[in-house]
Amino acid sequence: MTPVINSNSESRQLWILGLIHSGTTIFWRAWQKDDRFLCFDEPVSGLGVLPKQNSRQSYNEFIRIFIKNPEVFWKYYSPLHPIEELDTEFSSKQVQYLRFLFSQSSMVVTDETHLHLHLPALSKITPEAYVVHLHRRASAFATSHLRPSWSRETTWIRRIVRRLRHEHGKRIFWSRNDFLPGMCRGEVIGFHPQSKFGLMLTAAGYDADRIMRAPTLVRLLAYWHYHYHYLEREGPRLFGKRFLSLPYETFANDPGGTMRRLYDWIGLMPPAEMDYTQVHHPKPSYRPGDRRWREAAKTAGFTDEEIETLL
Repeated sequence: MTPVINSNSESRQLWILGLIHSGTTIFWRAWQKDDRFLCFDEPVSGLGVLPKQNSRQSYNEFIRIFIKNPEVFWKYYSPLHPIEELDTEFSSKQVQYLRFLFSQSSMVVTDETHLHLHLPALSKITPEAYVVHLHRRASAFATSHLRPSWSRETTWIRRIVRRLRHEHGKRIFWSRNDFLPGMCRGEVIGFHPQSKFGLMLTAAGYDADRIMRAPTLVRLLAYWHYHYHYLEREGPRLFGKRFLSLPYETFANDPGGTMRRLYDWIGLMPPAEMDYTQVHHPKPSYRPGDRRWREAAKTAGFTDEEIETLL
């Protein structure tokens, strides 16, 4: 039997959709402070081995549901394989899994970094939901994938190795052709115009042949550009005034004021006190004034206006 999503006048379902390294987890944690909401952090991205907690300490909601009945949880559990983020529909089991999660409460907030293109499917599963498109500047997004931050809290040997990799990454930033491991972007974006994403670029009017033969920076910018425009176009069409585009920088600069406006948008009173100490300003892009940013963005499909406003 497929779970039925709670639906009443007090019900609120909110999706936070943003690409990897766009601040979705920090933004999601702001909502998690509100005890009225059941908050899920990236449920389709894979949860590892429950009931073990993850390094971000964001599995609490899943663990509580799992402990109630592990057999039922595994019956519904159905994450996406990385390449499936380029699909537009869920499998029947994935639909049941999301319905199962949303049936746990009438007040749910979910953040995901892999569901931009599933927006039509989400509108069928949660037709009354609100959707926030959280996005960073394209250059900051690309930088976070080519030059991710690294912790100094480790052994001195590992610190030396990481430092050497860090310096090597700076030298090949503009010419790098591979993707760093761990985020599956190489698997999703691909390396050839005939890859799944390459064909999608061609169908959308991009110069996929030029993009897919360019350095990783160009491919990352094209990936950002494609997904940004998809949500900005389809979000208002599918969700109307229940869709909102939000730069992470806006939230980071004024988290309190931003959250008050968002609560007003969804028709709820915000909690009396909210803690935003975990909110931090996004790190700047690598050498933002370098002319190679503009060259890469033009190749990726950015217009001159978009280079000034989005890059």
